[in-house]
Amino acid sequence: MAKHMVPEETVAPEADNKLIGHEPLPIYPGNMPLGRSMESLPRPDRTIGSPRQNRKAVRRRVSPFNIMLMLIAAAIAIVLYISNIIAVNQLLHEVNALEREQQQILMEQEILKAQINRLASLEKIQEKADQLGLRSLREPPVWLSIDPERLRSVERETGRKD
Repeated sequence: MAKHMVPEETVAPEADNKLIGHEPLPIYPGNMPLGRSMESLPRPDRTIGSPRQNRKAVRRRVSPFNIMLMLIAAAIAIVLYISNIIAVNQLLHEVNALEREQQQILMEQEILKAQINRLASLEKIQEKADQLGLRSLREPPVWLSIDPERLRSVERETGRKD
């Protein structure tokens, strides 16, 4: 297996290496020599084991075609929205007109019911009967009874069966 190489800038000074007795350790905040800080060391672009730094975001140019495409899509959306509003307003006018018509019909219906009640009253019927020369019965109506044998003979003679 290959041994990781640590850049010189991140290795502890030589004096400290002699004390330890083996290869130099990478410098981290926990094993920093006394009197030195991490800020005093030169910073390499990338050390072994450290994560990559993010690159600066490069802003891409938006092509004129994409701009025109977005403008056309926005225009279509606006036209559809406005046409929807117009359609809703037209439907509201139709609903209002139908409601007015319904109220008119209900009012006419109430007037007709009142006329029926007025014309169906007993006084009005009696008045009309007097004009036509009709008179009231002095005796109750009589129920007629028909002999079933006589009814069958009449049906046979006429050739009818009801």
